[in-house]
Parts: sequence; structure tokens; C-alpha cells
Amino acid sequence: MANMTENHSYGRPVTFLEGILNVMDVVARRIVDFIPLGIGVRNAVRSTGGGLIGWEQTREVAVATLRLQQDTPDPIAPEMIEQYQVMLKNAGRLVAEYTGLEVSGLPDRVMVFSQEDWIDANIVSFRFLFDPISDKYVNAMKEAELGQPGRSPNPRAQRIAHAMLTVQVGIIMGYMARNVLGQFDLSLPEPDEGGKLYVVEANLRRIDTDLGLHPREFRQWITLHEVTHSFEFHCNDWLRAYIASTMQEYLDTIDWRGLSRPGFLGKIRENNIRKDDALKAGGLLALIATPEQRDILRRMQAVMSVLEGYSNHVMDQVGKDLLATYDSMKERFERRKEHRSGAEKLFRRLIGIELKLQQYKIGQAFVDEVVRQEGLAFLNRVWESPDMMPSLDEVMKPSLWIERMSV
Repeated sequence: MANMTENHSYGRPVTFLEGILNVMDVVARRIVDFIPLGIGVRNAVRSTGGGLIGWEQTREVAVATLRLQQDTPDPIAPEMIEQYQVMLKNAGRLVAEYTGLEVSGLPDRVMVFSQEDWIDANIVSFRFLFDPISDKYVNAMKEAELGQPGRSPNPRAQRIAHAMLTVQVGIIMGYMARNVLGQFDLSLPEPDEGGKLYVVEANLRRIDTDLGLHPREFRQWITLHEVTHSFEFHCNDWLRAYIASTMQEYLDTIDWRGLSRPGFLGKIRENNIRKDDALKAGGLLALIATPEQRDILRRMQAVMSVLEGYSNHVMDQVGKDLLATYDSMKERFERRKEHRSGAEKLFRRLIGIELKLQQYKIGQAFVDEVVRQEGLAFLNRVWESPDMMPSLDEVMKPSLWIERMSV
């Protein structure tokens, strides 16, 4: 099939990518009368911006995606907000007693969010992460095109990338807004303010109703997990900066001009990574990464696995002594994960949620095994410095880390 189609309006052939843009606009026009998502998609297609993502349109798509999931949450009662503050204090005391970690500057309030509140809060973080990437990619594209004689920058191609990424990020945020229960936000754009604790009350309410959980005990359990994350970052002065610098190190290794070359996707075949290895090394991103980039991704994966595993361990150990319904709550919550449709499981894998669940699993196995063999005080050495963090191989085989720490 030819890669050209006829543009009758202008009497000239258009490229295949330009044809895609036209089709996207037609599709958006057709669905706009049926679902709110069409408005956001159409606006994303038509918007023009300097970067790869239009954040105003991203929010439109995210909110529309949220509404498509047919939730109409009740307003958050002021009494519920105050109950969370009590749970925060309880969790802080219990986590301190169990872990023995010395901390300062912990968040003194839980922010109780609606689903749209979560979108608004996280667009700030998404933008902080994506805008520098966007700027580098756009500049690399311009340099690549200007470096070829007789070729000028292609604004249509940039519009296609802008529209597709805007819609994709919006859909991901809309899906996550309905599924996130709690979050410890590092507040990378505002390092002086410290981390923030969020809970999304509508999602907690839906889950406790669907699974028949004890409402207060379920909320206390989730609060324990997020408070433990705040302890992890506030018991030392290096972890937050280490994560930010590792992310920057990865971005600095990207060949931005190479992303626009026709043979770029061939790297998936050339790298010849088995699926399980790719997930362990950093997910689908590892499939198109260089060996240097995969090493960075493995370091990040190891840290994230420890963070999630430690929080899961604490919420379980404290929860089973604190919460009368812990056993049934844990069993129902875990069983829920197995009853997703095939399409939803695929979507979750593509956007990285399944990778995060893998971090919970392998991270908790590491933490549980180290605590079983050596005790929690020994495990807490991971918070002393980057060198004390396990490698991904050590996370997968805790005895290797125990041996290294015992030398």
C-alpha cells in the first residue's frame, strides 16, 4: 500500500503521517457527540504548542476518561477529612515504633482528594518530568531536519506527536485517577516544601464497598503504607536527591536525534532481551535502551522495589496487630487483582502499573527475607547511603546483600 494519499483540498499529495492527523481529526469529530472524551481528543489534535504535550488538553482528556468510567462519587465530608488526620497521627506513631527510624519534617496533614484533585496535583509533577524531555526532543528534531539540505522543519509531524502524546498522557492520568488509593508525592518541583501525602477518598470508598471491607480499618491500612513512604524519605538526606539525579542521568544518555531515525524501533529486535529480563531491568522501556541505560534502569528498579517492599512489609506487620479484620481484608484485596479483564491487564502492563506491582512483590520478598534472617535493624542499613542499597541482583537474591553487608 502506498504511503501517500491525495489531499483534495489543497491539490497535493500528503504524507502518511499527515493522513493520520486528518483521520484523527475526523474520528474526534465523530465521537464528540457521543462521549466527552471526543472534545479533549479533538482539542488535542487541533492545539498548537511549543512542546510535545498540551497540558490544558491533557487535563480535558484525563477528566473525560475519568467520567467515561461512570463514577459519580459523593462529596467528601469534612468529618472524613478530620478522621484521616487522626489516622495519620496513629500511623506515624506506629511506624516509628515498629521501624525505629529517626525522622524529621514529616507531612503533618493528609490531603483528602477527589479524583479530579488527584489529576490537578499530578499534572504539576508530570509537567516537571515531561517538559524537559519535550524541549530536548523538539530541539533535536529541528537540528536533525535543518541539518539535511533542502529540508525544513515539519510542523505537521510535530503536531502529530503533540496530539498523540497529549491524548495518551491524558488517558493514562484519567485511568490512574480512578485507581490510585494513596500517594506519597516527592514534590520534586518544590524540593523545599518536602513530600506530601494524598488519599483519593472516592476510590477508597468504592473498593471498601465492592469488597465488603471495614471502612475505617481499610483506610488506616492504606494510610500506614503511605506514611511508611514518608519515613523512608525523611530518615535520611540523600534518597530524594539520588532518585532525581538517577532520573537525570538516564535522560542525559538518550540519543534524542536517534529517536527520529527510521531504524530506531529495530533496536527492540537487536537488543534481543527476553520479556522477563526486560521487566526486571525497567519494563518495556528497557527494550529500546542501550546497555548503559539498562544499567541505570536496573539501579532505579532496585531502589523502587526496596521502597515499595519496605512499605508493604510495615503495613502488613503493623496492620495484622492493629486491625481486627486484617486477614480477610488482605485476602480480598489480593484476590481483587486477579479478576481484571484481559484488556485491562494489557493496558496496565503498557502504562507500567504491572511493573509497579512487580516491584511490590519482589521488594517485599527481599525485605521479608532480610528481616527473617537478620532483623529489621539490619535491614534499615539500606537508608544509610546509596552504597547500602541492594543491586537488582541482590533484591532478587537477598543472601547476596546480607553477605555484602556482613563483610
